[in-house]
Amino acid sequence: MKIIDKNNISELKKQKNIIILGNFDGIHLGHQELIKRGIECSEDTEYKTVLYTFKTHTNQNIKLLTNNEEKILLLKKFNLDYVYFEEFDEVKNLSPEEFIQKIIIDRLHSDKVICGFDFTFSKNKSGNTDLLKKLGQEKNVKVVVIDSVKDESGEVISSTRVRKYIEDGNLSEATKLLGHYPIIAGEVVHGKKMARQMGFPTANLIFENKVYPPFGVYGVYVKIEGDNNIYNGVMNLGKNPTLKPGELSVEVHILNFDKFIYGEKIIIYVLEKISDEIKFNGIDQLVEKIGNDVKYWKKKVKDEYGNTDKTRKF
Repeated sequence: MKIIDKNNISELKKQKNIIILGNFDGIHLGHQELIKRGIECSEDTEYKTVLYTFKTHTNQNIKLLTNNEEKILLLKKFNLDYVYFEEFDEVKNLSPEEFIQKIIIDRLHSDKVICGFDFTFSKNKSGNTDLLKKLGQEKNVKVVVIDSVKDESGEVISSTRVRKYIEDGNLSEATKLLGHYPIIAGEVVHGKKMARQMGFPTANLIFENKVYPPFGVYGVYVKIEGDNNIYNGVMNLGKNPTLKPGELSVEVHILNFDKFIYGEKIIIYVLEKISDEIKFNGIDQLVEKIGNDVKYWKKKVKDEYGNTDKTRKF
């Protein structure tokens, strides 16, 4: 899977491409069905699959489920040939006719596109799937529209629903719609090393403007880039009211792990909440609480989550 943008698309001109269109925020089960259908359409043909998405979300007013780095990590498990990141500012004012001619045909060298039932495009979202099909017929571009994917209750799976579940702390329902655990990924940065001094060293990530569950302590899995192991961990998400109140932070204590990983990229899979964020009267109480959280999570993983990949949702 290659990551490309308008500056390195020469390969696309040498082949036929099927374009899978969307924002793909969260890579939930609906997105996954769309991707799988796109790949199926390319099988036994000379077409390459190109997932077309945006460097910034088309709705600037929402918090993201996945930043671009997280999106790439989740897409790696699919057999895509390319992921193309578009500059939204460059296409947001195009007419529907310009979008299909300048972007789909000229830039992406495609005569086949696939999208979800609710896909919109062009200036002020003036283009929808009906118009895309109509323009496709005029331009000899085949357009395949995938119906909505619904959950067990019959509701349409959407990024909006996933965001609400995560913000409300309903991680189990979010995981059902995503088909994988909610993730937080990034590069490990230096913290103030207070947790290390207490006997619980943590990997710290930069707090981004994305969707997070409520502040508190969470049981997690951790994967480190270049390391095939999956580690258990306890993550604190919040403002650390006992030690350094006011500073938002994401820090995870990786169990049975003692390596320095500053500068390394990690993925945190958030499974469930252990406790709310609490302000203690002193360090001793905090250390005791962390120790209890670690013991609780070790037992929880052993008793309920198991230790095989069959029980995990990555």
